[in-house]
Amino acid sequence: MTETQYPALPERKTGWPRRRLLQILAAASVALPAGVAFAQSESSGSRGARPKEIRFAYQRGGILVVAQQQKVLEKFFQPHATEIVWKLFSYGNPALEAVNVGSMDFSSSGNTPIIFAQAAGFDVQYVAAQRSGDGGEGIVVLPQSGIRHVGELKGKKVAVAKGTSSHYFLVAALQKAGLGYEDVTVVFLAPSEAPGALSRGDVSAWVVWDPYLALAEQRFNGQVIDALGPDIKSYNFLVVRRGFANEHPEALREVLTQLRPIGSWAQDHRNEIAQQLAEITGIELETQHLAAQRANYAITPLTDDIIDSQQEVADLFFKLGLIPKAIKIRDAVWNWQA
Repeated sequence: MTETQYPALPERKTGWPRRRLLQILAAASVALPAGVAFAQSESSGSRGARPKEIRFAYQRGGILVVAQQQKVLEKFFQPHATEIVWKLFSYGNPALEAVNVGSMDFSSSGNTPIIFAQAAGFDVQYVAAQRSGDGGEGIVVLPQSGIRHVGELKGKKVAVAKGTSSHYFLVAALQKAGLGYEDVTVVFLAPSEAPGALSRGDVSAWVVWDPYLALAEQRFNGQVIDALGPDIKSYNFLVVRRGFANEHPEALREVLTQLRPIGSWAQDHRNEIAQQLAEITGIELETQHLAAQRANYAITPLTDDIIDSQQEVADLFFKLGLIPKAIKIRDAVWNWQA
């Protein structure tokens, strides 16, 4: 089998009909539990002054790429002379590094990258959450491998991007199958490198998220032997640079207020999401449709249950020696009421 190269992101940008989107966003006011709504104050003090620019690190999927294409933030902040800047990253880890060093202000992250970042002393904070969609992350093998169950990975090489949400899913899936992390040989590969390794037989399985998982299923005829579901909870997060949150809390609230209805709209317009992502990423519509159908775009505040779930992930990684120190998730949660 020849190696598969995933297409680079083209520069071409398109959008849904603007009038229709703005009508939907204006109407999409989703009620949240009392005490956890994303409040937006009308006051403007020195800490509430809007910045000259807000820099967003975005990826090939998720709520931020939808916001980037629809220019909703640009429309909101333009009257206030705040420029919205976007930069594409291949996955969450380098995006968080950019936030940490101050070249980006805002990003998204799976459950694991921000844990690795917090353990490494990154100056980032959680600001909102999204429950990961069932089936949107999994372990894929080639049909000729003969592997049909996670338990059959014992002694095999498994590719995963280090410190990503898929890294956690691998650990959790192995535990569910009665295996330990040490029962497989973990090969750390970026999403751009793993397809070639899988096609050459250098690794027996690849653990990855959508749209890469959908690509592996459709381009390799890959077989998913386990995937996210109710038995393994996982969350994605919106993440901000701590300095930005401290200096511009009102602007941060405004960003969240603008993003929340986009997430609600996307939940009910998955076919249009797929069409848009196919056009801007160069990944075929069939693949994007599969990824969009199992994605979750709804944004929620960080509840106690979500924080506790994330703490369990952090504790597991520390127990396995994958992060250098124990961390407390609450220490990195932005207090939107401050």
